[in-house]
Amino acid sequence: MISIPNFVRDLFESYVRTIVDLLKIEAAIAYLKVLQGTRRFVIAVMLLFFFVVVLGCGFLLIPIALLLFMPWAPETKAIVGICIGGAYVVIPIIVISMLLSEKRWVKWSGVGKLIRQVNRPKS
Repeated sequence: MISIPNFVRDLFESYVRTIVDLLKIEAAIAYLKVLQGTRRFVIAVMLLFFFVVVLGCGFLLIPIALLLFMPWAPETKAIVGICIGGAYVVIPIIVISMLLSEKRWVKWSGVGKLIRQVNRPKS
């Protein structure tokens, strides 16, 4: 037979557990929003860095100096210039896209672990 104090205690524990689970979900949502904002800020900073470095050094100084001072035929100089310019565009884009992918940010920040804890089955 169920006693009234045990029933009230069980009801109260169930209520508290539900509130705690809801608070965990709200905290996870807030954490994800902060993480998304941080990620966007880092993307903006990385793009700024990309444009400054690539446009300043990559497109102007290094290929021009290499092409002016090397004793190559004009066709060779053109091919080398195109390859260097392409490398200065493609390599940073690949690196930035790898570093700023959502999957990597979720892994680095531990959001997946937090979501697994929130969604774990109750025992």
